[in-house]
Parts: sequence; C-alpha cells; structure tokens
Amino acid sequence: MNEYEPSLEPIMEQSHLNKAKSDKFLMVLDLPDALKSINTANDRASNHVNSDSIIYSVYSTQIPEVHVSDKETKFSGQTFHFTSHSRPEYGNIKVDFTVDSQFNNYWVIYKWINLLNNNKEGFFDAESLSTVDNPYESYSTTITVFGLDEYNKKRIQFDFIGVVPVKLGSIQYNYRSDKDIESSFEFSFSQMIAKLI
Repeated sequence: MNEYEPSLEPIMEQSHLNKAKSDKFLMVLDLPDALKSINTANDRASNHVNSDSIIYSVYSTQIPEVHVSDKETKFSGQTFHFTSHSRPEYGNIKVDFTVDSQFNNYWVIYKWINLLNNNKEGFFDAESLSTVDNPYESYSTTITVFGLDEYNKKRIQFDFIGVVPVKLGSIQYNYRSDKDIESSFEFSFSQMIAKLI
C-alpha cells in the first residue's frame, strides 16, 4: 500500500462513556534560568525556592480559546467573511493552588515576581540572579499542561511559551474558618503550542 491509498485498518472507536474529565490534568512548571540557581528541595530559606512545591498544589487552571480573526468585505449588498491570517493576543491564564504549610509554593511565585521588580529596590534583578546575556531568557519560561485520560496517561500537551507571572493572589486569614488557604497566580505568555501524545 502506498501513502496515497486509504488505510483498510479499522478505526478504533471509543466508548460513549469515555469522556475527558476536568480533573485529569498535570501542570509542569520549568523555572526561569535566573531562579534555577536558587532552586533547592532541601534548604528552606528566603534566598531559595522549591519549584516542586508548586506542582503538587495546583488544583485549577485553564486552556485558552484558540481563534484566528476574520475580516469582513462588503460586496453587492452582502458581507463576505475571510480570514485575517492573524491571531489576537492571548489573555492571561489564572492558576489556583492550595498554599502548603511551609508557604514554599507561594514563595516560588513571590520570588519570581520579585525578580521582575524588586519590592525594595524597585528595579529588575536587584539580587543579580540572572547570569545570561538575554534578560528575557532569564525571567521567562515554559509551562506545560498535560491532559490525562481515565488511566492518568498523558494524551495531549499544551506548552505555554514565554511565560511571565503578572499577579500573585491574596491570602485570606480568618479566625472563624479552618479551611486550607487557597491562592492563585496569573501569567502572561506569547504562544501556546498543542500536540497529541
């Protein structure tokens, strides 16, 4: 059989009960280069971060809409639509997470935002963490979200390229509640690339 002949193999059909579930995902955060030098799983200190701590506490995120804008052209009393061949910019993505008892996961995002604009000095990289010539590569990274099937096997991969945190959510304390502390962060990004696994 050559590449132009249709395959005679049967197509495997899925069960009608086999649906993707909203709680079947895994987020992987690769730290930007500037924070990798202070990443550690063993030493809890203000000048270090633990990137693993954020992964296990994320409970909600989203995959954005994907669209290419159209263009209208009026002709003979009618309107025709054509593609603009351009994608509008993506909005920010919100990630919800449960704050761990050591605040390690909160601290990762805090230090990352502090790298972008130091809370005391008021400028970029006041702690001189960046060791690369290109500042963009030192503070941006890639976040990957995997969609899982019912057996927790990775089936689709969404890579967010050029990720920069833009907001770290508040923490709400309350003497009348013993619920887990929840917070969130938002990130901006340049591209989203999807592929089936």
